[in-house]
Amino acid sequence: MPTLSATAYALPLLHAAAHPSSTVSGLLLGPTADDVTDAVPLVHRYASLSPTAELGIDLVQAYAAGRGLKVVGYYEAREGGEAALSRWGAKAVDGLGVWSLVASTDVTYPPEGVRAATLALIRKDGLHASLRDLDDHLEDARVEWLENKAVKEALKKLQ
Repeated sequence: MPTLSATAYALPLLHAAAHPSSTVSGLLLGPTADDVTDAVPLVHRYASLSPTAELGIDLVQAYAAGRGLKVVGYYEAREGGEAALSRWGAKAVDGLGVWSLVASTDVTYPPEGVRAATLALIRKDGLHASLRDLDDHLEDARVEWLENKAVKEALKKLQ
């Protein structure tokens, strides 16, 4: 059963909050499929299997490998709040051979305090406005999206 770290839990929430009228997706990283330690926001504009998303997946896989991690899962928050995985999301999960946070009920989430603190970072601090994904990077190549260093620094208080 996968266990999400505070960071791996918070980043998808921040991504969805940053783009509430769009479907967002990203990849979950960890040393093993049961130990999810990080997440990388992928896209918010191209919610279908596209060269952009495929490029992003390749970049995230290389980023993860350079840190001794691998892509172990996929997350998606759909426009309109649909709880099912999109057709593209299902293809991505199958193609990557990973599990989906959307479709999986067998996940160990962080304690309730982490969840409440994440929501406070969104509501009070507006941290979600600082989160960047590949789409943002394609608009402005200076945008750092793989690490989201400033956001992760703020998330350290969740640990």
